[in-house]
Amino acid sequence: MSRGTVVLGLVAGLASSAMAQGGSKSGCVPLDTGSTWFRRQREWLSDARHDWSDDSFRVALGHAARLDPSRPVPAQIGAELVDGAVPDHGDSATMARLWSLARTRGSAWPTRSVVGAAGVRAVWMLAQGDSALQRTVLHRMMESGPDEALPADVAVLEDRVRLQSGRKQLYGTQLRRVGDRLVPAPTEDSAHVDMRRDAAGLPPLDAAICARMQAEAPVRR
Repeated sequence: MSRGTVVLGLVAGLASSAMAQGGSKSGCVPLDTGSTWFRRQREWLSDARHDWSDDSFRVALGHAARLDPSRPVPAQIGAELVDGAVPDHGDSATMARLWSLARTRGSAWPTRSVVGAAGVRAVWMLAQGDSALQRTVLHRMMESGPDEALPADVAVLEDRVRLQSGRKQLYGTQLRRVGDRLVPAPTEDSAHVDMRRDAAGLPPLDAAICARMQAEAPVRR
């Protein structure tokens, strides 16, 4: 399992523990799991209905991304290190199939109705390790619409692609470490970043950074 996957799991746990503790010992703003963004994400990410059409592809994607599709998919908080670790996928056949689908624009693109929420998150994770694939996956996820691709995941991927293109990010999801702090990479109209994050189904930036710093602490020690 990659370091990036470990951090994703830790962040998911912190979303609930911060509320249980009633705040953060470090003084930063905790995530609020009673907020609309969290409830909507949990509903979208739930695969309890088992209503996807291609289970074998879903399993293959999860294997390639080192993501267990039988476990709940962590909430997306939108706080990633620009130079952080990416999943080390080794399933070349699954990657080749993903590339082929990305190029052909066929109806079999792995959306939520095709591979479930876990499968869509696996596609998102696999795209992190391939800058060329990222752009294509971003376009396909945008075209799929919010019912088929989680808007919060789309926002994170859009920020990453924008930074790689030399542009400012929109949602403040890409962070850099400055001393003992995490700060957003250059962000367009930063005064209204939380409005855009809310529209994308992400928590406020300060709370997301707080959760990410808490998740990083046990990994770095």
